[in-house]
Amino acid sequence: MPNFRELFIAATSMLLLTGGLVAQTFHGTVSVGTYGQAITVNPFTDRIYTINEPANTVTEIDGVRNNTTTISLGSNAQKSLDGALAINPFTDTIYAVDGVNNHLAVIDGATRAVKLVATGNTAYAVAVNPYTNKIYVANYGDATVTVVDGAKLTTRSVNVGVEPLSVAIDYVSNKIYVANSQSNTVTVIDGDTNATTTVQAGSYPANVAVNSATHTIYAVNISSSNVTVIDGVTNATKTVQAGSSCDELGVNSHTNKIYVANRGAGSITVIDGKTNGTVTIPVGSTPDAVAVDEFRNKIYVVNSSNTGESLLTTIDGRTNSTSTVPTNGQGSDDIAVDLLTNQIYVLNNAGSNVSLFHGADDAVPPAVFHELISAPNALR
Repeated sequence: MPNFRELFIAATSMLLLTGGLVAQTFHGTVSVGTYGQAITVNPFTDRIYTINEPANTVTEIDGVRNNTTTISLGSNAQKSLDGALAINPFTDTIYAVDGVNNHLAVIDGATRAVKLVATGNTAYAVAVNPYTNKIYVANYGDATVTVVDGAKLTTRSVNVGVEPLSVAIDYVSNKIYVANSQSNTVTVIDGDTNATTTVQAGSYPANVAVNSATHTIYAVNISSSNVTVIDGVTNATKTVQAGSSCDELGVNSHTNKIYVANRGAGSITVIDGKTNGTVTIPVGSTPDAVAVDEFRNKIYVVNSSNTGESLLTTIDGRTNSTSTVPTNGQGSDDIAVDLLTNQIYVLNNAGSNVSLFHGADDAVPPAVFHELISAPNALR
């Protein structure tokens, strides 16, 4: 039987055989639970997961057959109101919070068994470090982060700022960054000691992302329409202007470019991570979710037309040229990319389904290919 390394090389080698730019192609929808809130992908199992409200369920999609399985998140005091997902692809474990209940749902990807781990008040966002097998849950209601040991499911509480909304991790330095919306700060957690440092941000930082290659952190400030750029070594900051009501973002660590969705301006601000210079790319109205395919240097943005039709815009990271197609769904609100199969999954909240697209084909740079071969085995 081939080992994991052989399977991974075989799967990834398929990427090197693709060439030439092809626009994203729609190939159907898959029904999921009602009012999906978030979507994520495990590229090694080819499984896609959505968290749905108000039923407190997760829908699993088989990426090959597009069959679905509904996973109940167990007994809950309240119906789910929101939701967030994270995956440890190397342990095949899915983590879900529903924005209301005070627990983390831990789903075994192989058996679909669910365990509930107590958290702080109003578990709102979640991130996982696969290198340390630690999970970080931002608790909106009590200004804490619950740190969960992925092996033992034991917990520790760490104090952060007021109303934390987002968590991101620098996997190399093992530092965790928490955007505190009402404190206008970012809390830095040392993953080894759980000690914290506070960094000033702009007005209402709602989302945070990390470039682990440069140890640079980007906090998007909705009310001040700018991005706080944090040096992960010194915690020194710089401010980069973005567009009106900037919110979601994505990072391409290989090109050192950051993509910020400006909901109020109908555009994407591209930040050059080396110079902090910016370029503005027009897209549709109220651009929301952003997903980055680092292998092919493509950026996918969910937005809408002037008549409210949901759209998917693809940005070519080399040229900043764009192509836009309808999502063929209602109320598209999140997006995920399976890097190995080059499939894009758009979650349609109002339609309670997922739109399936095949991405724009292109070759993977050799350096990225070799990184893919070595990285998963380094974690095992």
